[in-house]
Amino acid sequence: MGQQQRRENFEVTSSESDDTNRKLWVVAVLAFWISSGITLTTLVITGKLNLILVSITLGLMVLGVWLKARYQLRQRKAKRRVSGGDSI
Repeated sequence: MGQQQRRENFEVTSSESDDTNRKLWVVAVLAFWISSGITLTTLVITGKLNLILVSITLGLMVLGVWLKARYQLRQRKAKRRVSGGDSI
């Protein structure tokens, strides 16, 4: 297997991985906003803050931030790889 073919295989795998990371991030963001809505609706209806729902919402927020950071890091690494790594 030549170097050019390895590079093409890596680029295909890398782009598929980026798509997967982006989809996971989008799902986490949607789940966060849905759980936020449910938490606020419960707060309005009952007048009490449900700590279980709040902890789930905060956990989804942390997950979303972590997935976004991971996605952006992979994009930066891929951009450096394409540009040759000399850019600062």
